[in-house]
Amino acid sequence: MLITFLRHATAEDGGLSIPDADRALIDKGEKQVKRLAAFCLANGLVPGSIYCSPLLRAQQTARILNQRLPDSPAPQTVEWLGIDTSAPTILRELAKLAEQGLDDIWLVGHEPDFSVTISGLLGTATDRIVIKKASLTRLDADLSDQASAKLLWSIPCSLMR
Repeated sequence: MLITFLRHATAEDGGLSIPDADRALIDKGEKQVKRLAAFCLANGLVPGSIYCSPLLRAQQTARILNQRLPDSPAPQTVEWLGIDTSAPTILRELAKLAEQGLDDIWLVGHEPDFSVTISGLLGTATDRIVIKKASLTRLDADLSDQASAKLLWSIPCSLMR
């Protein structure tokens, strides 16, 4: 199964008096997603399906991506991509999607959940994986009993031209 992890773009500061779930993308974040979408278009990267965290900044990231990629499916909001979701929970949900025959899955979510999940799939320490805002990381995963994956690529938004 191909899995592409998209960390949400830059949002309002977490130290503000805004509840974490309501933090919106700032102008920089909107520009990041537009650059990311242009990169995807130029390179033929179109999701088979998109699953998104219920938090506002992830919702906005997924919505802008969807609007700018004409052939992409509408994002589906799932609770299992919310903040502080354990890697085993994410892997269980991905295994369910694999059982349904889905193959090209894009996830829009958060750190450190993505780093922990990716490092577990790659069999490496969590401090060796850093997922930057508005970056794409693609794995080819086997989600059978001993879930594992190969890293295909990881591209930070700053390199998407």
